[in-house]
Parts: sequence; C-alpha cells; structure tokens
Amino acid sequence: MNRRYWIFFVLLSLLLLLPILAGCGSGTTTPAPTVGATPTARHTSATVAVTPPTPRPEPTATAKASAKPTAGVQILKATFAHGLTEEMEPQNPGEDFQPDQTVYLSLKIKGRPKKGLVGARFYWHDQLIAKANVDLSDVNSGVLFSIGENTYAGFTLTHKKPFPISNNYHAAVSYDGKPFGDYSFHVVPGSDAIPTKVSKVTLARGADKDYNPVKPTTTFAPNDTVYLVGRGDFGLATWLQADWYVGGKLDKAGTRSLTLQENATDTGFAFSFMPEGGWPVGEHYVVLTVNDVEVGRYTFTVKQASGSAKFEFIFCQRPVAAKSL
Repeated sequence: MNRRYWIFFVLLSLLLLLPILAGCGSGTTTPAPTVGATPTARHTSATVAVTPPTPRPEPTATAKASAKPTAGVQILKATFAHGLTEEMEPQNPGEDFQPDQTVYLSLKIKGRPKKGLVGARFYWHDQLIAKANVDLSDVNSGVLFSIGENTYAGFTLTHKKPFPISNNYHAAVSYDGKPFGDYSFHVVPGSDAIPTKVSKVTLARGADKDYNPVKPTTTFAPNDTVYLVGRGDFGLATWLQADWYVGGKLDKAGTRSLTLQENATDTGFAFSFMPEGGWPVGEHYVVLTVNDVEVGRYTFTVKQASGSAKFEFIFCQRPVAAKSL
C-alpha cells in the first residue's frame, strides 16, 4: 500500500512568570503563581523555613484521551506523551509531566482531510498559556504526516521555567474554530521530591522565628494582622498559597504564595494579612492551597476592641415646681 508522507511539527515556546522563593526564613514575599501577570499585595507577608530531604520514586504516566467526530473531520485519538516520533505518533504516552518536562500532544485524524484548521489551545485553569493551528489544506508544505488512511498532527509545548504543580491543565482542540474536545494533563512532583503533607495549621496573632504560632486565636480586633501558621513536609517545587476572604469576598491584595526550591521536612510556614483600612467587624476566612489543591479554609471572627465602644451621656433634670412668695 502506498503511503504519502507530510510532516507537521509545531513548536510552542512558553515563559511562565512563576516567582520562586528561596525560603530559609528570609521574610520575602512572592505573588501567587500566574502566567503572564504579576499581582501585587499590601499589608501582607509570607515566609517559609527550609530543611534537607529524601527522594521518592518517579510518578508513573497514565491514560490516553479520544475525541468525538464533527463536521466531516474525526479525531480518533488525542494522546499526551513524553515524546513524538518523526511521524508525529506518541512516544511514552501519559498525562503526567514533571515541572521541567516538555508536554507533547499527538492527534490521530481519520483519513486525509483536504481542508480546515485544527487548533490546540493550552490552558492552566481558564488562563491561556499557548496556542497553535494546523492547516489541513497545506499538504505540500511539510506540515502533516499520513499513515495509510489516517493523518497525525503533533504539538510540542516547551517552557523555560518549571510549570507549577497542578492537576488543572488542559488542551482544548478545535476544528475551524469550533470546539472539538478538551483533554486534561497534569504537572506532578519530580522524581527527587519527597511526599508533601501538611500536619498542622493554626490562626494566631503572630509567629516566632521557628514558625510556631504566637497567641493562637480565632478572634481578632479590626487592627490586628492575622497569621496563618503551619507545619509539614514539603517536596521540591511544592507551592503553598493563602487567599483571604473579607466578609466572604476574596481580597486579591492578600493572595500570596511560596514555592519550595528544595525538599523540606518538619518545616514551618506563615502567611499574614490585614486588609487596607483594617478588618470589618464580622466573620472572615483564609483558604490554604498546596499544589493547587485546597487543604482547608480557616474561619475567624473580628470584634470591636474592648474599650473602644462609644457611649452617649444624657443628663436629665426634673422640673421644679414654682413657689409663691
């Protein structure tokens, strides 16, 4: 059987602006991990202590994904992998990638389509990080590879800085701009990272130099800085984030994160925040996430400080009856 060969290779270059903190109790703060943006914060801090480690085995790669047919073009398989052959077929398929690994996506398209654009858009949550298109009509320019009755397209997602560990990555595949399928992939701890586990979290009015809580409490005054203090084991590239909710509404000025540059065992951390103008009286909470997974939300109450209540004094005078002289 005669085979016609067209080679397609799209290389996407991606720079993730992920600020990284080298802890060791420096007291330095870094914004939350983002792509293409660096948030700012005020009246807030985040610190972490770091100690040395033991490694763990490399995570194993898992399943493939398939797409549904549409408008005369059918994708038989959409497969994440750790490499691509010259024919754009997947090598070492799997949806799990370490922070510094390149992400490959192979699309197996039924038949030899004559026209249309097949696109792939890569996301972290709902934030676009890279995109590229394949023109199915451009068969003479070396952009497609056909084997028998099927055509393969390959996408390669590269990056100069490590991806944040997270299960919330996905690639949206489209045909002529219309959604075709959505496929998840994950960034997992590296083979040299120890297991991450948070052992204790406490709200307090402060933290000492060893990251122990000072004056633990869940009740604060409006002008108090609230501390979220914790301890645990944290693998290399683990990131922690605190999001503060004032009266149930996220105050983005308080969102801060820490990224570990080495393994850390029995290690303390602390986040602190006071909103601009102080805390309103009422109930508030802070959410702690580790590697994009919520660990817990910690509620606290702000009450008017004692002695600060306002008093109104009213003087009354009884009427005096007039006497006749």
